[in-house]
Amino acid sequence: MNLNNIKKHTDWVKMWSGKCSINSDTKMGEMWTSDKILVSEKPIYRSPIIFIIRKGITDCWATQKDRDDLGRRLVSIARENPDNIEKLATSYKTKAENVLSFISENDQKILSIDVYNNFWEILTKYYLPHVSVKYTADYLSSSELEKYLPRLQEARVSAEPVFREQEKFVEEISTQVASATNLSKEQILALTKDELVAYLNDKSKIPAGSELTKRFDTSILIFENGHFDLIFGNSEVDEIEKIILPKTDQVRGSIAYKGKVAGKVKIVLHPNTYIGVFGNGDILVTGMTRPEFLPFLEKAAAFVTDSGGALSHAAISAREMKKPCIVGTGNATKIFQDGDIVEVDADNGIVRLIKKSNS
Repeated sequence: MNLNNIKKHTDWVKMWSGKCSINSDTKMGEMWTSDKILVSEKPIYRSPIIFIIRKGITDCWATQKDRDDLGRRLVSIARENPDNIEKLATSYKTKAENVLSFISENDQKILSIDVYNNFWEILTKYYLPHVSVKYTADYLSSSELEKYLPRLQEARVSAEPVFREQEKFVEEISTQVASATNLSKEQILALTKDELVAYLNDKSKIPAGSELTKRFDTSILIFENGHFDLIFGNSEVDEIEKIILPKTDQVRGSIAYKGKVAGKVKIVLHPNTYIGVFGNGDILVTGMTRPEFLPFLEKAAAFVTDSGGALSHAAISAREMKKPCIVGTGNATKIFQDGDIVEVDADNGIVRLIKKSNS
């Protein structure tokens, strides 16, 4: 494992987090770092990006330099013509509707190589407006954001189901493959996109189940120029996390809704796998939220996310619920632990540790 390209960057930030398979991660990483999706004739991300996957939950990391460069390129395009924001929002909604229609039409059908390839072809067309809407909003000036936020937010909300339905469809694909093999759905989810294509073309080509189990448990994908290294094992992932995670007792992020509150940290990586007790007034700390987080958002005194921006689900929900919220901290889920007492200062975009958990 060559860590030189990771060590030379000191500005790693978490771009998004959520339920996502290795199969999806390998396809998205290829799209985002190659010429399959371009912004201003350049890939979305030009430095390496990192996917850390634990039991089906993915954290995606990129450099702040790449994030800022992407934001500047997108805003430059938006400013070229007063109609570009409206065109972008319309394109985003249309491409989202196309994805959802395809999934609805092909759900429960017998999987074929054509269905699989068409699925990713239509998603590839969706991801450029998806990324463009999200990051354009984060890099507009305050006056521009005030003007365009309602339209961009309306488009973002309409596209909210896509990511969830995408992964449900990938899980349905994995269930079908698992039923035809001696492997589990989780093991199939640990296939790369090339391995799944190889299996669909030749049913004898599939990695060993023991390796797939290790991948599903803990893996890391490092993408650059459309190509990746796949590494699995806790010690290897721990080594990389030591490089990209700073040691601190506070985090900073973007203010989604102002306010200041103190409370007990509850880390919820995914609602379906959370086994703790979430009480009224607890502080929700997570990678990023989606609609299925609603029961936690309703109880929480404040929300803190690793990733996201002005158009993230957490930010939109905070504005609707009028609850303090800080998004895009990069690493709050790693800095804090369940039971920590923290102050969420959403007036200044800072989350501070007040008292460590006794655990």
